[in-house]
Amino acid sequence: MKSKNILIIENKEQDRKLMEYLIGQIHSFQSFTQGNDALSQLANYDPYLILISLQLIDIEPILFLQKVRAEVGYSCLLVGLSSTTDQTQTSYFREQGFDEVISKPIRPKELILKIQNLVERQRETGSNDLKKSDSLQILNPEVYQQLLRLSSKEVILQVFFDFVVECKNLVQLLETNRKNEIAVEILRTIHTLKGNSGTLGAEKLYAAAKCSESLGKQQKSIEFAESLHYLKATLQEFQEFLKKEPSLYHA
Repeated sequence: MKSKNILIIENKEQDRKLMEYLIGQIHSFQSFTQGNDALSQLANYDPYLILISLQLIDIEPILFLQKVRAEVGYSCLLVGLSSTTDQTQTSYFREQGFDEVISKPIRPKELILKIQNLVERQRETGSNDLKKSDSLQILNPEVYQQLLRLSSKEVILQVFFDFVVECKNLVQLLETNRKNEIAVEILRTIHTLKGNSGTLGAEKLYAAAKCSESLGKQQKSIEFAESLHYLKATLQEFQEFLKKEPSLYHA
C-alpha cells in the first residue's frame, strides 16, 4: 500500500517522467506541467509534499509558495527543483519558506533520500507541536495589522466573526465525538480551521490544529485523542481572548 500523496510540477518531460517513476514506487502522485494547474487541483488531492521546478514559466516560485500556504497552511511540504547549484539561490528559497531545494539533474538516490527524510522529520515534529505551542501567541497583532492593510476593518471583522463561528462548530463536533475517534469529517474540519488560523495569525490554535491533524493522518489513535482535548481547550481560549480585546477585534 502506497503512502503520502505527492504532487510533481515539472515542465521538462524527461525530468518529470523520471520523478514519476521513482516516486511512484513508494508514494501516490499526480503530475503537472504548470503550477497554476496544480493550484487549481490542490484541494482535490490534499498533497503531503509538492515537488516544483523553480524554472516554471507560468508562475513565480514564491507566489506559488504563498498560494499554497494560504490554502493549506504548513501541512504540505514544498521542495524546489533548481537547475543551478548556486548556494545563494538555494539559501534564498529556503529563507522564503521552501522546506528543501534539490539541484538538477535529478539523482535518483538523492531525491528519494531527501523526500524520505522530510517525511520522517514532519512525522516526528507532529508530536512536538503541543510542547512548543504554549510559548506561541494566541493571536499575532502584526498579522492583524497586515490584514487591515489588505482590506477594510469591516471586512476583517466579518472574517474574524466567521472564524469564531467556525471555532464554535468544531467545539460542538468534538463534543459529539465522545470516543475521540479519527473521523474523516473531524479531520477535514480541523484541516480547514488550521489553514484559516494560519492566515489570521492565531498561532497557538494553528499549532494545536496542526498537531491533531498530523496525529490523525498517522492513525495514532491514543495521541490523537489526547491532542483533541488540548485543541478544544485552545479553541475556547481563543474565543475568550477575542471577547477581552474589543478595541482590536470588534467594531
